[in-house]
Amino acid sequence: MAQAVGSAMRQIRKNRGESIVDVAKATHTSPASFTKWENDQTVPSERSIRKLAEYYNIDPLELLALAYPDKYAPLQAEKLEEAKIKTIRVEDIFDNDTVLSYNDKPLSATAKAMISAFISGMIVNRAE
Repeated sequence: MAQAVGSAMRQIRKNRGESIVDVAKATHTSPASFTKWENDQTVPSERSIRKLAEYYNIDPLELLALAYPDKYAPLQAEKLEEAKIKTIRVEDIFDNDTVLSYNDKPLSATAKAMISAFISGMIVNRAE
């Protein structure tokens, strides 16, 4: 399972539109090391993963659990269970069968469409 950490790191970097050199410079890592990590030739140290997570502004457990599953996957599962995270797909929110409400009052179809357009715009702009 440790092989998945390189793919995850590549996906995060590409979603942010950054090059390996950009991230390497920002995290004081060599581009060669970063390339090896992304190609699953080597696994980054816990310290390097924590630096990357700080740079990407993500929970380090997300990457640590991929790189070191025996040590961190149980901690991540425990943390998720404690938080009782409920995942909702954004596109499901705007499904025709979904009723959005505010202060216990259903929103009109127009308000729902406006919210959908606003959120879609935010997501698209963030991806760029």
